[in-house]
Amino acid sequence: MDYWNGIVQRIFYRIQFEPDLNEELASRIANALLVEPIETLTAAEEYTALTDGLRRQAPLPSLVPMRQPPTELRNFLLRVVEGMDSMRPWPTPPYVELPVDDLSNFQNFRPIARLALSVNEVEGRISRIFNRDSEDGPFLLLRLNSGATVGFFSPYWEGSDDVLVASGSADRDPVEVLRELTDTDRLEPEIIFHIDSNDAPPSPLSTRYETTPILPPFRGEHLAGNDVWEGKQVEYLDDNKRRDFRLFGYNGLLHNSKGDLFDTASAQTLWTPQGGRAIFAMDKDGYLYSAPYHIIGEFHHSSFLAGQPVAGAGEIAASQGKIVLISDHSTHYQPARKYTRQVVDSLRRQGVAVADNQIEYHYAD
Repeated sequence: MDYWNGIVQRIFYRIQFEPDLNEELASRIANALLVEPIETLTAAEEYTALTDGLRRQAPLPSLVPMRQPPTELRNFLLRVVEGMDSMRPWPTPPYVELPVDDLSNFQNFRPIARLALSVNEVEGRISRIFNRDSEDGPFLLLRLNSGATVGFFSPYWEGSDDVLVASGSADRDPVEVLRELTDTDRLEPEIIFHIDSNDAPPSPLSTRYETTPILPPFRGEHLAGNDVWEGKQVEYLDDNKRRDFRLFGYNGLLHNSKGDLFDTASAQTLWTPQGGRAIFAMDKDGYLYSAPYHIIGEFHHSSFLAGQPVAGAGEIAASQGKIVLISDHSTHYQPARKYTRQVVDSLRRQGVAVADNQIEYHYAD
């Protein structure tokens, strides 16, 4: 099958407003083709279609209007191909999209989980588009690296836009299938609920870390009229607000909840008023939450988990997603060093590098 037109149209769509078709842009497109292949194609199929189309001087598609002359556009596509060549060996994508025809294999699918996300949110997380032509609603089919197949379907529950995850591999352990999904760092365990019965228990997929409670003098600090902060109340975040402070490890770098590289250049804490550090807390599942501000009597380490025990807390400094420093400086929890080591362990499990000399201790074991 000739994929030339489809691939080139996708490339043109992404670059149509770029003022300069330079080397950096060609490299970026090449990387995108490898990391996020188009629909059901593999990187090898994309590469073959581009090289073959260039070799035979295939006509350029005109669906997307381009300002550059054909010669310049072909030269750009050639640099994209050269960029793909320079990136060998190519990364293995965590999943590939299955063709729509494979939907018949899910006629007797096995529901295994409920995602607390809408279709649009799932598309944003996994960079794949649901098929919306079905009378029964949007769906997406994937094959994971292990060979297991999964389908995403919505709507499924009356009055809810949550997405159903179904297994197309009857011989696969649902927990292992879901673990493979979470290992992609696109879908976090906290929004996945197993379907084993009528209820939906929290996911057991993530690593559980030991926790330490808030110190007694700070209990009740979020209540009106408390004796801790002289008329002030500390904000305690609920589940929805907490998500805005979540940090994610992806491709070896730390990102904030918006997907931007985590950077603390403009942050400051009560101990570092000169700036460069942010406060953070980690929950028992190894999820980190951080804020660029630290306001006495209003927002503290206790704010992230609403006064509940933490698996680590302190200061964090990062530059464009790279860790510069991790400290245990938290008056609310005063965590022993083993808790800070848990924080480092969680970051390293997410592929984010933390050197031993980047750890700053203020409390003893």
